[in-house]
Amino acid sequence: MPDRSRLRLVVLGVLVLSLVATLLGRLWYLQVLNAPQLRAEALNQQIHDIVTPAPRGEILDDTGKPFVDNKPALVVSVNRTALDRMGKTVEAQVLHRLARELGKPYTQLNNETTPCTYPKVRNQQGQLVYTSRPTPCNNHLAYQPVVVSQLKPTLAAARKALQIKEKPEEYPGVTVELTAVRHYPKPNGALASSMLGYIQLIGPKQLAALSPADRAVYQNAQVGVTGLEAQYEHYLRGAPGVKAVSVDHLGAVTGTVRDTAPTPGDDVVTNIDAGVQASLEKQLQNAITAARHSGYTADYAAGVVLNARNGGVVAMASDPTYPPGAFVPHISAKLYNRLQHQEGSPLVDKAFESASPPGSTFKLISSSGLLYDGTMSTGGYYDCPTDFLGHHNFDGEGGLGSIPLRTALIVSCDTFFFELGDRDWNRDQHLIAQHKKPVEGVQRIAHAYGLGEQPGIDLPIGEVAEGHIADRYNTKLNWEQNKKNYCAGAARRPKGSYLQQIDEQNCKLGYIFLPGDQMNQDIGQGTVTVSPLQLAVAYAAMANGGTVFEPRIAKAIVSPTGKLVKRIKAPVRDHLPLSKSDLDYLRNAFYGVTTSRSPVGTGVSAFAGFPMNRVLVGGKTGTAELTGTNQNGSWFVSFGGPAGQKPQFVTVIEVNKSDQGAISAAPYVRNVWDAMYGFGGNKALFANGVPPHKLPKVQIVEAGLPPAHHHKKTATGSASATSSATPAAMGPPPVLDARYERQRFARPGAAP
Repeated sequence: MPDRSRLRLVVLGVLVLSLVATLLGRLWYLQVLNAPQLRAEALNQQIHDIVTPAPRGEILDDTGKPFVDNKPALVVSVNRTALDRMGKTVEAQVLHRLARELGKPYTQLNNETTPCTYPKVRNQQGQLVYTSRPTPCNNHLAYQPVVVSQLKPTLAAARKALQIKEKPEEYPGVTVELTAVRHYPKPNGALASSMLGYIQLIGPKQLAALSPADRAVYQNAQVGVTGLEAQYEHYLRGAPGVKAVSVDHLGAVTGTVRDTAPTPGDDVVTNIDAGVQASLEKQLQNAITAARHSGYTADYAAGVVLNARNGGVVAMASDPTYPPGAFVPHISAKLYNRLQHQEGSPLVDKAFESASPPGSTFKLISSSGLLYDGTMSTGGYYDCPTDFLGHHNFDGEGGLGSIPLRTALIVSCDTFFFELGDRDWNRDQHLIAQHKKPVEGVQRIAHAYGLGEQPGIDLPIGEVAEGHIADRYNTKLNWEQNKKNYCAGAARRPKGSYLQQIDEQNCKLGYIFLPGDQMNQDIGQGTVTVSPLQLAVAYAAMANGGTVFEPRIAKAIVSPTGKLVKRIKAPVRDHLPLSKSDLDYLRNAFYGVTTSRSPVGTGVSAFAGFPMNRVLVGGKTGTAELTGTNQNGSWFVSFGGPAGQKPQFVTVIEVNKSDQGAISAAPYVRNVWDAMYGFGGNKALFANGVPPHKLPKVQIVEAGLPPAHHHKKTATGSASATSSATPAAMGPPPVLDARYERQRFARPGAAP
């Protein structure tokens, strides 16, 4: 054999041996070195998780009455995976049959049970991003039954459920089970809808924020979207149970690998008292009705009852509103559209979600600011003229000459504050001319009271209004952002009309904080806006001696076993920079608004016959004139408690498009006081007029059982030293509606 041929055979042999060695090495790697990983991957392909949702925790009032709990309901579910194995024809027949039985369109039922797909596509930047199906689809896991109907607790619904359940051959893959669903008992008739919030199926954005492991577990979860349901989601949602089942290559379940029972969520005990909440809601309705009977077009009323001593929210409401549970399991398009367009914007709770000019109730703030920056003193006398620089007292009332601050607050003299506001503005302008910073005492003290910024309440931030306190800096900033709109309005509106003149002035001079701006602000008109909640916090600070709280709706978190998990206290956000003597002076002046006969206080008539010797109540009327109408935003804010003691409560009511604050708001605030303390034929809502200090008895929850099977136990355990609420773990909730828009400008003149 030639040497060249022998060489070729050797090379070929080496090549064959190399290929064989490579193959053997690869087999050894796959079967030995990488065997555990491959075995796990193979196992994962044969195991599927079935998630059992955990019963959500309850939301309770201060005595343990449930605002939100769970009740048994007949729930119809479809296992789409089981249907798919039967073929498209059978699948379509079953869904058509079920759609007719449930009274739902087939297309809707099909979409609800079709799994969502999220294919990746490249965006304009070339990045791979997920896109969702263009049609409605279901976000559930494979092998997870899809809830398609929650039957009402009626005899007809029970019969319908039996028809489905007793014909498995006609409804394969369809189950009817008794399941715990969200329930709203309305204790004492109280609604509290916006505060409670609602839950919905978790969305793609919230899922994307979770870890891959949690994403698989919570893909079918109902999570809090708004209100307390969202704010305390971390506690309320509990831990779902996970049942891992093995399946064969055809997708049939062959066994259970592991089964973890769900853990019910914790309960949230609130400071809200159902009786006071119901009373406040009733008085808001009565205030609207009375204003309309008097010829006004009152479109909404809002109110707050706050514990002045600890910052707890005892009641908070807005009317009109929507029924709690309207969004469970989902709100109908018809109802949502009606609520969206209904007068008074019921989807926006005006007690905390919007802000309006507060009228003369703001004189607490302006008085505090003028005392703080030295423009006036509690011992001084200042002019209350009939007219000041073209600005008049409300309703054309005459002047009183030189009077002290106490009298100005009792009778609500506007020109008193016009003159001092003008003096305040000129002092600051003089400082600016000397290249010094303006004092802006009213603005500084307003922020100390918590106005013009988030009140810090335990609700999602996107739902809570900040209001507005104008100063030189933000006036210029606002002008820069809105100059085009002002100038366009000046050119578009009828020449010489009030709004045209306002737009024209703002187009040219809107960047300047004018003397009139300060004067209007000091009487709660013009650009100043606050929410009833913010005003309640401010008056509580004055009443309690200077402590400004971040209010809290929740009082405690209690576990399903009745153990205290966490006690929630309202954090202290600030202390007023006023002396004790100044605060005492202001408090006594506001007591005069409801008790003084000489001069006559603006709130005396509303509190005629009230037993001030037993419960002493002070307050302040406010009437914010609405542009282009003879209607007002009427306010009354009050504080009080057992005579001889520190004030216990602050109560605020605002009625939009109504009469003066003394007429349209004050009488209904008085009615809330009557209800709380048992006057006027009412049974007292609080024993001795004091909210309960002890936590109520709570129900011990057993996973899988409806509330009817629970038994009670007193909450125990040590308190946790914490002062703030835990935000929802699933991300921020969407905003339902735009903020309720308010008039920015008011006519010259003010409002008591």
